Amino acid sequence: MFPRVVLTLCRLAGRPAGWMSGVPRMSSSVRSAPVLSSRVQGFCSEKAKAEVVHREQPQRNSNAATSMPGYMPSNKEKWMLVFTGRYPSKADIPKEVSYDELTAAKDKMRVYVATLLVILTFVCAFGVAMWGKSERDRGESLLKRNQQRRADIRQKEIADQAAAAAEQK
Repeated sequence: MFPRVVLTLCRLAGRPAGWMSGVPRMSSSVRSAPVLSSRVQGFCSEKAKAEVVHREQPQRNSNAATSMPGYMPSNKEKWMLVFTGRYPSKADIPKEVSYDELTAAKDKMRVYVATLLVILTFVCAFGVAMWGKSERDRGESLLKRNQQRRADIRQKEIADQAAAAAEQK
């Protein structure tokens, strides 16, 4: 079991497993950049590290940043970009924004909203606890309310039955 795990980690790290020479390697299209940390890559043997095949990086165009298609943000996404501090104002946001930049702004907004919801949850819980204590101090309880409600319903039913009996006579 353990060698299989190590082999999988070595494959994910983009390193050939030298001590397991009979196992086929991943194709070069799948084995792009290392995706695991150096700590996980440390599982690979020294021989495997020495056998790392340096893959040729594709030739990058000098205009790669400008030729990459952008994303036209909506008004809500522009507000997110300004709120998260990516741009000082809506007027400064270019017509097209990179998808990574927009994703980072959305992730930051997600963290803000989650934090706000946690804070609101604690505030509401504290408020409900204070409300319950004040009702306890006044001598009110859910049991007393429920008993009073049932007594009112019973009295109403008795009055309705008496009115129905008076109508029949």
